[in-house]
Amino acid sequence: MKKNKKMGHQKFIETYEKKIKKYRQEYYNNYLTEKSPYSKGLYVGLLFLPLIIAIITLLIGNFNIVSHIIALFLLILFNIIIKIVFKMFSLDEKNNYLNEIRKLGYFSIEDYEDKIRKYITGPNGYYDSLRNDIMQKYNISESTRKIQLLNGDLYFIWTSPNQDKIYMFNSRSNSKPEIIEIRTSGIRYFRCDYTNNFIVLKTDIKDFYLKMESLDILNELIKEKKFENITGYDPEIYINDFELSMHKVKNEINSNNEESTQNKSYALSLSIVLLIACIFIIFIKLTLNKYILLLNLIEIIIFLILNSNIRTIISVSKTNNKDDSVYIDKINKMPECKNNFEELKIALGIKNTYDKVYTDEGACYLTWIANGYFHVFLNIIYFNVVYISVKVSDVIYYKLEKNECLIKLKDKTLHFTKDAINVFSKILPNKDYEWLKGFQTK
Repeated sequence: MKKNKKMGHQKFIETYEKKIKKYRQEYYNNYLTEKSPYSKGLYVGLLFLPLIIAIITLLIGNFNIVSHIIALFLLILFNIIIKIVFKMFSLDEKNNYLNEIRKLGYFSIEDYEDKIRKYITGPNGYYDSLRNDIMQKYNISESTRKIQLLNGDLYFIWTSPNQDKIYMFNSRSNSKPEIIEIRTSGIRYFRCDYTNNFIVLKTDIKDFYLKMESLDILNELIKEKKFENITGYDPEIYINDFELSMHKVKNEINSNNEESTQNKSYALSLSIVLLIACIFIIFIKLTLNKYILLLNLIEIIIFLILNSNIRTIISVSKTNNKDDSVYIDKINKMPECKNNFEELKIALGIKNTYDKVYTDEGACYLTWIANGYFHVFLNIIYFNVVYISVKVSDVIYYKLEKNECLIKLKDKTLHFTKDAINVFSKILPNKDYEWLKGFQTK
């Protein structure tokens, strides 16, 4: 009996780590942190509203054939209406966590959270045991230096004996204990953002955002990586780091889309089976005047499952993986991508002294002159960075042609809207095509 119970705990942990964990993180990052005119109880209540209406319809019609048809129609209609309302108020797709744990038989987040505390994050849970093993293996104690992230996570931090790596270990019990190993050569820099009162630790893996109290520790361990102390400048390094992180995001989006499509196919297949079962039950009740209450109860359960399946079917929209606009819209709304993009601009030395120019498609580019170089940077978060930096002497000319502004470089021609000529006439006054033509004929 104990063995079966232990296996059940292990199954819960494996399911949480492999499937539920990412939805839970999404829930706490987005759903609870964003202010909404709706309470959590009202949000969940709206999800059950179509089911309640369908059951009332069945009861009023005494579970006859007409009431089944009307109930099914209302179930679909009200789920679509609620989906539209959620989309209008940006509430859609924020409770994937609840949807996923319901598939496992949990009717509320509180019930599932109790199990998480019991088996995983609480005293003597999986994380507690794992944490103790790691702390013993790496000889970590409370005297080990600590840095604190903006989200409140407290990390132990130390260096390898030959100082070529730093190690970070989360001391909190509600996240999986893992050693983060970062090569010193992979640390790009750390800098203080005094305006927003935090520190950015930029590495080739990811960016960490720390509280200002961590500054003394970083100065002690990796002083040479302080932003102000960095002497070499290689924009390709920062661009490559950003592009790698963005392609990871793209893979994750594709993986989630694929999983959603599979869930939709499963929900559609199950719904068809349930409808056939419902028709079969109606036929039984017409031919056999027994077990009516039990059969009615089974039909209510069928409608309960149908409600969840219909919500899954209508919530998954077909995504064209070849359509970049779908990706661009999504990643430009993701907080992590926006933070990484802003940090990239700082790493590239892009200050607020730039001007903006636009293409006919509406893409915004930043342009400026610095240290004898002409710079153009695409100001849209994308999987590839568009950044051009050439000597001013390599700018041949700019001119208006066919209702657009062309700027001719040594090896390429850039196209912008005609309004861009006002910007270029300001920052490149000696590269005007008409002026150059007149100057050359003199």
